[in-house]
Amino acid sequence: MAHVNNFLSEAKLTASMDYPRIVHFIGVAWDSLSDLCVVMEYMEGGDLRTLLTGYEASNHPVGINHEKVIHRDLKSCNILLNHAMEAKVIDFGISRERMDQTMTAGVGTSLWMAPEVMLGEKYDDKADMFSFGVVLSELDVHALPYAQAKENNRDPNGRRMPDAIILQQVAMGRISVAFSESNPMSIAELGKACVSVDPSLRPTAAEALYKLQVALAQELA
Repeated sequence: MAHVNNFLSEAKLTASMDYPRIVHFIGVAWDSLSDLCVVMEYMEGGDLRTLLTGYEASNHPVGINHEKVIHRDLKSCNILLNHAMEAKVIDFGISRERMDQTMTAGVGTSLWMAPEVMLGEKYDDKADMFSFGVVLSELDVHALPYAQAKENNRDPNGRRMPDAIILQQVAMGRISVAFSESNPMSIAELGKACVSVDPSLRPTAAEALYKLQVALAQELA
């Protein structure tokens, strides 16, 4: 029954997320306890990672504080797009309501994971901001995180550096995600701030939102 309880916990948390940039919860359906599913808003555009992979293959030119929740697995695959290419967040399966105390459980997907989470240290919502910075890099270069570092760091046999070594270097601040020279400087600076090894140097979600709005306004002016 543990999986049922976990499922119900995720469904309950997802149902409480009433926010325009989070995929809308519709309900729960089942034929039996082994066939439980959550019914969500249909997002015609698929996920952001699939879109960026298509961009990369075709050589395409290169609101988070609302609820007191740490997502803990923010990545491009968990950002879905509707018919108007508006982005919304999904998959709160390992999310936790944000408490005053910080957490220590190492959860999330490694390539998007903050150094303090990798190292099993205490962390808070600034870990999500690190993941957001990684997503900003993906939006810029269209490649998976640290793809350039893997390509540029090969062993004598020509093999790419393993993910485990890459992540060790990330945790030590020796490797970071890439931003292109064609990216607006303000966006690149925001992304680099988000992926600071020191969580205290990362912006809050509200600060990041403001900087994005200012940068986009300048680009569209």
